[in-house]
Amino acid sequence: MSANRPRVAYSSKSSTYLLDTTPRPETSLSSTGRLRPGRPKTAASTLLGRDQQVICAINESRGISPVAGLAFVNLTTTEAVLCQISDNQTFTRTIHKLVVYEPTEILFMTTAAQPKSKLFSIVEHNLPHLRITVIDRKYWSETSGLEFIQNLAFKQDVEAIKVSVEGNFYATCCIAAVFKYIELALSFSFPFHSLRIKYETSEGSMMIDLSTIASLELIQNLQNPKSRDCLYGLLNQTLTPMGARLLKSLLLQPSTNADTLEKRYEALDELGTREDVFFAVRQGRPE
Repeated sequence: MSANRPRVAYSSKSSTYLLDTTPRPETSLSSTGRLRPGRPKTAASTLLGRDQQVICAINESRGISPVAGLAFVNLTTTEAVLCQISDNQTFTRTIHKLVVYEPTEILFMTTAAQPKSKLFSIVEHNLPHLRITVIDRKYWSETSGLEFIQNLAFKQDVEAIKVSVEGNFYATCCIAAVFKYIELALSFSFPFHSLRIKYETSEGSMMIDLSTIASLELIQNLQNPKSRDCLYGLLNQTLTPMGARLLKSLLLQPSTNADTLEKRYEALDELGTREDVFFAVRQGRPE
């Protein structure tokens, strides 16, 4: 290992990582000898039958009208999602977004943890099973975020994504932090132009609160968490991890955009009337 690699120090008593630039010949792990603890099983991962590693970075504005930036990177499906949300004082929409994408680890800026910011405390309270990690403020850079997008997004998507994130400072800083963490702490790097990256607006979709998600058994059966007797379990005939996550996302934040819904109805109509197209799509080959 290179002696100039930024140091990654692990605490044996918490899930906090401190990244600095002190030269160090080797990386020290926690007392358990493992980099990552086992991920708590959730209804979605149980029904899916496989685990996915999703790292999320969160950043927040400090003001009367809270704004939260989020960036999710799925190491299993090699896709990334950015979003910036104008939220309320209890960060309801931000918590909902975390429930939708179900990250295995959440990154906060060190200044949000000491002392704890409002969003940090709300995430801890509402999602106590999630692993929280804090990293140095210097890794949350808008310039670095744009560079990562330029280098890692599919070539045909780069310009469209850069237009979408323009003015969304917090989301762009988050994508920089999460990619830097993956590179330094997880020793993982993506090939150039290999990621499906998209910016997801908070408008045009319905928000379903957590109690309603549970009561309607959208994702998890109330009596048996491992049972497929819930809406997601009954509908999930997907063949790929990316398809399963997309289905879950569509159930938890259904679109309210008329054009989007019309296009979906047209696609369903064609799949229902053209058997050859249906099986071609199912088998993952062009018609």
